[in-house]
Amino acid sequence: MAVFMEQDGVVRWVAVIAFCLAAALVAARLGTPRQGPCAGSRGDRESDAAHLVMCLVMLGMLVFPTVADPHAVRAVLTAMVVVYTLLLADRMLRWRSGNSDPDTGGGTVGAFAYHVLGAAAMLYAMSGHGPEDGGHGHAGPAPGAVLILATLFAADAAVMAVPALRHRLPRVFPHPMGMAGSLAVVPHLVMDLGTAYMLVAAAAG
Repeated sequence: MAVFMEQDGVVRWVAVIAFCLAAALVAARLGTPRQGPCAGSRGDRESDAAHLVMCLVMLGMLVFPTVADPHAVRAVLTAMVVVYTLLLADRMLRWRSGNSDPDTGGGTVGAFAYHVLGAAAMLYAMSGHGPEDGGHGHAGPAPGAVLILATLFAADAAVMAVPALRHRLPRVFPHPMGMAGSLAVVPHLVMDLGTAYMLVAAAAG
């Protein structure tokens, strides 16, 4: 993965800039007081915080592809998968019991399902990386499976990028994704495309 990123420096640094923009937008959203009936919504705040953490982890992997310790990255991604899965379970229980925010409905469930999928995909892409992994028979990710995941993230980005398609989707996410021209969709697009790029890098590496 690191070799692929270093060879394709232009795309890599475009991805870095995009993740910086996405992180800034999410951080700004976290710092803005909620207005209306969903003011202070825990689900929205937790989803934004999870998105910000994902952006920062991706940035670390992109900026320091050869310096970052693969074992440390896997440990961080494993912790993220566990935490996001627990949060997803909590969101599902609250949604099924009718205790979720009325304006978001199952939105926080969809948001955390997306975060779990993204973290799990990156964890799978990182499997088998490291200088000592190859010598102990640890198999890396199957290129076919990684490319299928990359295609799914790219397809999701394509859907979210087209307002006409976005309007047809149910309110799966708690942010105003359906608003044409809204900056709310930018972090989601960046995460989709950035994850797809890193999955392709893992398949190539």
